[in-house]
Amino acid sequence: MATHPSPQARTRVVDVGDSSPLVGVIYDEILHGAFIPDELISCDRLRAILRDGLGVLTAVVDGEGRPLAAAVGEWDPGSRVLLLSYVAVRRESRSGGLGRLLMDEVRGAWQQRFRPEMTLAEIEHPAAHSGDEERGDAAARVRFYERLGARALDLPYFQPALRPGAERVYGMLLIALPPLPGGGGPDGPVDSAPVRAFLTAYFVESEGAVGTDPASARLWRAVDQAGGIALLPLSDPSALPLSHA
Repeated sequence: MATHPSPQARTRVVDVGDSSPLVGVIYDEILHGAFIPDELISCDRLRAILRDGLGVLTAVVDGEGRPLAAAVGEWDPGSRVLLLSYVAVRRESRSGGLGRLLMDEVRGAWQQRFRPEMTLAEIEHPAAHSGDEERGDAAARVRFYERLGARALDLPYFQPALRPGAERVYGMLLIALPPLPGGGGPDGPVDSAPVRAFLTAYFVESEGAVGTDPASARLWRAVDQAGGIALLPLSDPSALPLSHA
């Protein structure tokens, strides 16, 4: 397990490998409470992507090694897209800068490790998800990413069903994190080719195929819009596309 210095007193940032006991602790004590079951991959899946070099798990731990916050990334080498799948902070440790500390790793060490074409993240649309005390507030999360300079892809995005028996999660935003794709400006557009390749691999892995239902048709039409995919500011969530079944 590699460690890195942290500016936070009595904490440090660590990269967590698949065989570390911290994987189970992070999954059970941090991720499990922060995301609804349909949004969360299994712990076995998390260990597998770490083992196969297709993911990264970074955590902030206290002086006793107890994880306080964690970020999970999934790497698709075919499209060269890095997906920030999860960022979560223990409820009692929120508002202490740990989320921003993790994002420094996402924008720094993760970029150096994978050299992605773009880094994307899935977040809940405030119009569809209110959140709660345990999971946090969707609108506050959008504001957090807005402060980081993220932009929403102009897509009616939904998360595919991640495993048999799970349901799709509609009302999601797919956002691009700095550095913005292709070094372009904050309004894009983004080349649709890597987005299409990433989403194709993601949906085939999760659902077995790219869907032909109405929600899928709306998503793929937006992916293939002429001139690329626009990047939209997060300042007005009501103006952002909203998916539905």
